[in-house]
Amino acid sequence: MEVSFYLKRPDAEKQTVIFARVSYRGLKLKYYTPEQISPQHWNKEKHKAKETRLFPQYLEFNARLNTIEAAIKTVYRRYLNDNRGNPPTLEGFKQLIDQELNISKKGSRNDFFSFFEGIINDSNNGVRLHRTTGQPFSKNTIKAYVTTLNHLIAFQSKAKKQINFGNITYEFYREYTEFLIKSQELTSNSIGKDIKIIKAVMNEATERGVNQNLNYKSRLFHVTKEESTSIFLTKEELAQMEYLDLTSDERLEKTRDLFLIGCYTGLRYSDYTKLRKDHIKDNLIHITQTKTKDPIIIPIHPVVKGILKKYDNQLPKSISNQKANQYLKEIGKLLTCLHVQVSKTYTKGGREVNETLQKWEMITTHTARRSFATNEVLAKRLSITTIMAMTGHRTEQSFRKYIKLTSNDQALIAREAWKQAEN
Repeated sequence: MEVSFYLKRPDAEKQTVIFARVSYRGLKLKYYTPEQISPQHWNKEKHKAKETRLFPQYLEFNARLNTIEAAIKTVYRRYLNDNRGNPPTLEGFKQLIDQELNISKKGSRNDFFSFFEGIINDSNNGVRLHRTTGQPFSKNTIKAYVTTLNHLIAFQSKAKKQINFGNITYEFYREYTEFLIKSQELTSNSIGKDIKIIKAVMNEATERGVNQNLNYKSRLFHVTKEESTSIFLTKEELAQMEYLDLTSDERLEKTRDLFLIGCYTGLRYSDYTKLRKDHIKDNLIHITQTKTKDPIIIPIHPVVKGILKKYDNQLPKSISNQKANQYLKEIGKLLTCLHVQVSKTYTKGGREVNETLQKWEMITTHTARRSFATNEVLAKRLSITTIMAMTGHRTEQSFRKYIKLTSNDQALIAREAWKQAEN
């Protein structure tokens, strides 16, 4: 069978209904979906929403169309199995699809996927707020929700099982994680992120009275998490990066300068790339963190002061995180001190993967924040409480997990402490 989506009124100036044209055994069903879209945002060649910034919700929108297509195919297969291969009538097929999608005559929807999509839409529109911070969800968080939704749609299609609130059980957990391991070959942390989001969706559905199934609260329904291998740059490595002559390549020079500000402030990329004159008062940086919305105050390090002076307190315009990571690796490759091997071990596709990389290959924009926290702990100039106040960490437990100290670093700290005690 074939399923394609079309607009009811392709020339409409406003939104128009989308219908599915379903072809099977010489029959053609015209099934009207609950979805509507403006023709200017529709890709008539791909029969889906255009991937454009003018329609930022295209990912969720197309995910809903994928859900409808999967449901139609599931209903058809099920009917053939139950009726000795005889196809359904057009009217009977339509009613079965309505039941599968939980669509009433009024077009209301209250199934698992509809609820999930509703959460994404509310997050995109700023209606759904983080229960801890009371702030809207970040674009990256929303993107993670969309990724999980797409994984669920793919799983439903492969498993040929309709996912609903009632069957989110341990059996689902086991089959779904197996699917993510074998078919998607995800890492343990990526699988854990999916499960964490599913539990969050189920929690919200339970609190709203939409769901009564509490199997997801079982200890067996656990979130996998694996310690990631991240690096930090030592003060000596940062000094070599600072004095690296990049005047012949403006893009690398600006990327390096922004990165160093992160290394000496502890700010996230989203924060240290938006520093402006009005953030600086009395030789202190006053800024509200983009992620947590918490205000923090940071003294200006001499290196930061020099970079701010270089750009007259108007730092270069930031580029995408992806581009910045690419440029940072180019910069790191120019530093001989970063041509050292780093072992990286993680689980992917159910197998332990051991990688050996050059240190410069592992640099990202987030390395700056880790470098600041770790170097300050090693220097022992500031208390943990003071460093946490600058990085914005709320608990010492989360902070200590964050900093990256090797066994050699820990040994040096212990040796220095014993030496001081002896003196």
